[in-house]
Amino acid sequence: MEMKALSVRQPFASQIVIGEKTIEWRSKPFNWRGPLVICASKSAIIELDNGKRLPVGVALGIVDVVGCRPMTRKDLVAACCEDYEDEMYGFAWELANPREVVPVPVKGIVAPWPWRGPELTLCPGWHDRNVLDD
Repeated sequence: MEMKALSVRQPFASQIVIGEKTIEWRSKPFNWRGPLVICASKSAIIELDNGKRLPVGVALGIVDVVGCRPMTRKDLVAACCEDYEDEMYGFAWELANPREVVPVPVKGIVAPWPWRGPELTLCPGWHDRNVLDD
């Protein structure tokens, strides 16, 4: 199955994989419709209140890109950017059907790319877990 991949900073990558973030706000439109591998970029180390760190430098999950349209203020909550107050710009990539996978190390890039990594395995009980609470 053909898939694309996208590097996303934490905590946004984990929020996408658990279904909390259903809009990815980007400066450019995305014509792809279908599975998108969400990779946590290496650029940020996020420590949770419980002392655990969110994973970085790995593929975390898969979502389906189901649409793309101009971003509006109504999208800010779904994009986990409710505190943003500046002028609106860019595009709302609509995400659905998040699935957590067994993490696989990955070297990401800024723009979406064709996934050529190993076959990804869904985590057992992925739909019952919240990686931010582990």
